[in-house]
Amino acid sequence: MKKPIKVVAAMLAATMALSMAACGKDSKETEKKWTAPSGTGETTVATTAEETTTAETTAAADGSDASGADANADGNANSGSLQLKNLKGAVPEPNCKIEFKKQEDRYHYNMDLTLDTENNTIGGHVELTFFNDSDKDWEKLCLRDYSSLFINAQTAGYDGALDTNGALTKIENITDGRSNETLKLDRETDVSVVWLSLSKALAPGEKMTLSYDFEAKIPTVADRYGVDDGVFNITNFYPILAEYTKDGWSHEKYYGCGECFFSEISDYDVKITTKDDMVLLTTGLENGEEKKDGMKTQSFHADCVRDFVFCASSKFKLVEGDYKDTHIRVAYTEDDLPEANKMLADESLRAAVDSLSAFGAAFGEYPYKDLEVIITPISAGGMEYPNLVIITKNVDKETAADTASFKELCKNTADYIVSHEIGHQWFMGIIGSNSGMQPWLDESFASYTEIVYDLYVYPDSGRYTPPTDEELEAARKATEDFIKQQEGGGDDAVAPVFAFHSMFFNETTAKFLKAQGLTPVNRAYYAYPDDFTYVESVYQIGKEAIFNIGETLGRDEFYGIIREYIQRNAFTNADQSDFFEVLYELAGTDNEQLNEMMAAYFDENGQPQKVS
Repeated sequence: MKKPIKVVAAMLAATMALSMAACGKDSKETEKKWTAPSGTGETTVATTAEETTTAETTAAADGSDASGADANADGNANSGSLQLKNLKGAVPEPNCKIEFKKQEDRYHYNMDLTLDTENNTIGGHVELTFFNDSDKDWEKLCLRDYSSLFINAQTAGYDGALDTNGALTKIENITDGRSNETLKLDRETDVSVVWLSLSKALAPGEKMTLSYDFEAKIPTVADRYGVDDGVFNITNFYPILAEYTKDGWSHEKYYGCGECFFSEISDYDVKITTKDDMVLLTTGLENGEEKKDGMKTQSFHADCVRDFVFCASSKFKLVEGDYKDTHIRVAYTEDDLPEANKMLADESLRAAVDSLSAFGAAFGEYPYKDLEVIITPISAGGMEYPNLVIITKNVDKETAADTASFKELCKNTADYIVSHEIGHQWFMGIIGSNSGMQPWLDESFASYTEIVYDLYVYPDSGRYTPPTDEELEAARKATEDFIKQQEGGGDDAVAPVFAFHSMFFNETTAKFLKAQGLTPVNRAYYAYPDDFTYVESVYQIGKEAIFNIGETLGRDEFYGIIREYIQRNAFTNADQSDFFEVLYELAGTDNEQLNEMMAAYFDENGQPQKVS
């Protein structure tokens, strides 16, 4: 997720407003458990979070030998299956294991990097071993060089005349390991798209090693890639092999409002050299460190991930905890508000543990040994990467001065943003997709995990009780008032549409969403007229669409369907047809209530006649 701060604030405000207005019940933590809506299913599965311990430290945590689950010989991840009343087939049990892709089916990146904090550069030598996993010859390769987009504000997706202090990435000594031939690169007008022509095509199933040296400039911006106030967010920083699809190499235009990266599952062995006072948090686990002359080189290994990223600062403090076999670290900077920043870090750790517990039960257990949460100023609510999420640092003296309201702000940031970003570990990480072309598979599902989390942590809140007729009528009137206000213009006109309609499916809601251009939700990013409509449609209405599928079928039944979808497509790049196939196979194509709702939220690709 990467949404502008103004939109994030509006969404949090709307979420809290809807929560307070729901049923007048007090929100309190009780035993965490799954319960299907009345009359929709037979199974209730109780689960409790592992006890969590936290410790503050000023140095990096010790490394570990393993970085995740090992795939067994037959690839069967299920310890058992579950038959639920309203489904036409068995589904994996809650808390099922999600197996890694077989090692021989993964690419491998070997990197030797240097982070130069004086000159704001990251670079080094890369060796990528991969194979042609298509049925066509590859006569050329496509790399995505996202760091070059920061040569100016416009190409990086910013408004105005922001000075990014970026530069084109230097890519040199590009070599085809099959022949040791040096390859020439060609850039498109979109400087993030780099083409390499091969003198000998790579045949289907054939393996090769591509090596190159690079140096990327780190922009001086508070963003998912950049340096600000001594914190380096080093993400999407190296030229990465693009994804090859049935339509050829994917090289859609970059956009800054959301996840737009698309790559293949790989293993990573990475060495990073930098000043010895820098604390690094990365994808994967540390497996070695050497220090000399004020510098250090740390080694990291990551299994079965789509990318490698890291954050670094000499100012990082850590709070740490565990969920089952996963170690969680939350990094933050104290600045001049140590207690306030520690409060946000503690709340984020709590939410991280609860997220792994909630999503493990609903979707299958998180398969990695590590999870890093970085709290730092960025121009978004948060951003997700393999084994690592970045959360915006919204702490200042004015907000921290009101202790009660600041405590509530920290809690809501953790509950709604941390949970969303960790939800991406399943919907972006475990199941990949082309987020530019089908963003709902990524962002709508991750937004839906906010509800899964909320139902798990606050089961008695009443936030998801269907509205009464009176409440629906009040929502209709508020919608009419909102439209009049919107037509009048002014700052209030950008208030989020979703604050004024019922999130439960009904005919009025369906008409309203269509009239506002918010459905269908399964459009490409590039098909939306503007970013605000995209955010509301994909993040909020898409979340509601998925939620309503669950309310129609029963929550336990729907969690089971999602687990089956994940088991079939784990560590692949899925298409929306993969989800719809599992949905209609298990729910049937003759459920009139489901079909009516699907027709309202999705285009023809999501309808049963398209799938059956």
